[in-house]
Amino acid sequence: MISLYSGLVVKQALEETVIPAFEEATGERVETTFEPTTVLLDRIAAGARPDLVLGVSASVRELAEDGVLDPRQVADIAVSAVGFARLPESAAPVDDGEAAFLDYLRAAPAVAYTLSGASGLHFMSLLRERGLLDEIDERAVRFPAGLTAEAVVDGRATVAIQQISELRSVPGPHIVAPMPEALQSYGRFAIGVRAEAPAASVFAESLLQPAARRAFAAIGLSAP
Repeated sequence: MISLYSGLVVKQALEETVIPAFEEATGERVETTFEPTTVLLDRIAAGARPDLVLGVSASVRELAEDGVLDPRQVADIAVSAVGFARLPESAAPVDDGEAAFLDYLRAAPAVAYTLSGASGLHFMSLLRERGLLDEIDERAVRFPAGLTAEAVVDGRATVAIQQISELRSVPGPHIVAPMPEALQSYGRFAIGVRAEAPAASVFAESLLQPAARRAFAAIGLSAP
């Protein structure tokens, strides 16, 4: 059994494509825990020691520096952009510019974002810098963790902010697009292996292969 702690950004690709193919090819089983990187780091700080950690690159490398992961077995696997989701029948920004997008958020009846993921932390910082955080939060749907597009699909919010791959992983008729370049934050994600877990190295290596790259690209992730 290989234990994997992973951020939500690659959840769909891993569950639907990468892990089933790996398990069929090797006979190994991968036990997964999907949470934002910050939540996974809290669990590791409390003593958890998974065989693999997949999360924000800087955090994975810090775990390697601290001896939790093998420094020789850390590799970037994907880059993600932050996007927004809306229902097909709902309003869209009038253009692709920064001002139009901020006006769009201000006019939205409710905006959903996460408090613990990289995209949510970036979004809060962005709004705070522009003096809009309190205004948006008056009608925001704030997720401690999880997939924010669920709030658009079920009607709690009109706009959801998160990594594009996470927005796309939610079932239901919603449209996903990237935020404007001036407001964008690109996240790098890496895989790290615990030194005492040799079987896990094979899985980590599989994430660098063309089949995994194609699975990541299909959900909106690009190669590092």
